[in-house]
Amino acid sequence: MKRKWIILIGLLVVAAMVLWWLRTPQPKQPRDQITPIPEPIPSASPHTATTTSAVQSLDRTAVVESIQGALATPITFYGKVIDQNGDPVPDATVNYSALDKFNASGSQYQGKSDANGNFSISGIVGAALSVGVRKKGYYMIDGKSASAFAYGVGPDSTRREPPTKDNPAILVLQKMGIAEPLIHISSRTYRIARNGTPLEVDLTTGQKSAQGNLRVEAWTEDQAKNAKQHYNWRCRISVPNGGLVERQDQFDFEAPADGYKPSDEIVMLKTAGKWQPQAQREYFVKFEDGRYARIQLKMIAQGNHFFRLESYLNPSGSRNLEFDPNKTVKSQ
Repeated sequence: MKRKWIILIGLLVVAAMVLWWLRTPQPKQPRDQITPIPEPIPSASPHTATTTSAVQSLDRTAVVESIQGALATPITFYGKVIDQNGDPVPDATVNYSALDKFNASGSQYQGKSDANGNFSISGIVGAALSVGVRKKGYYMIDGKSASAFAYGVGPDSTRREPPTKDNPAILVLQKMGIAEPLIHISSRTYRIARNGTPLEVDLTTGQKSAQGNLRVEAWTEDQAKNAKQHYNWRCRISVPNGGLVERQDQFDFEAPADGYKPSDEIVMLKTAGKWQPQAQREYFVKFEDGRYARIQLKMIAQGNHFFRLESYLNPSGSRNLEFDPNKTVKSQ
């Protein structure tokens, strides 16, 4: 959502820059760059300067009025909250943010969905309205639980058409399933060598270990003098005597029974069209002892050269890896 507001505010900033330009005297053209004008030169009207100034004043007024008008556009919004199965979600919290100020944060409002999941707001103004829903016991879904809507500006790839009472905006939440107690290692950072020296982590404690159950190796050739120059790098993630498989979906919480491979590699060649000095992956992990986990690993192959890791391990041996913070098992 932040990116959408940045784009919208950027458009308004452009308008303000136009206003500033019109207010700023333009530099005189150097004599040696003046294009000769054939004779005869018409006599300048005594009203020329006054006319130009008046036109600029009208332009400035038009820009200001356009911005003010967009920010003062009346807003009436209708929405509905449903879950992943299409059932209404009552008593969900609805957060609104109206873009109604140019040089300050927009006005914030809050509401609740009714027994049928419906909600609405009116009597407010703004060039656009950001709306997001949430409720305890539900997950927010990327791109479905929040959105922005155009009022004083036109709709585009970041802002939708305003909804109507007969056609409300649909926002979706994912109802949580039955979670089991998990060992959760919150996001931690580990420095790693550039020459392939392995680093092992014990996912029951989050500590580095000579006999860890997750191994990470990296090879990075970032010795170029030009910091902006691309370079080759790669990272290998492996599970000693176990395996891993890439996790694809945000709400995929059950580890697969098979399909695991001993290791996976992130390879970034300096000739890659979309080269980046970092990359992120999510995996399901199966350990030698038959336990399962899911991890999120982000490799940063530059600067201090490290990876960031977060993991969820089920100590019971179940493949259920849905996490409830209230059922966290303390790391060993």
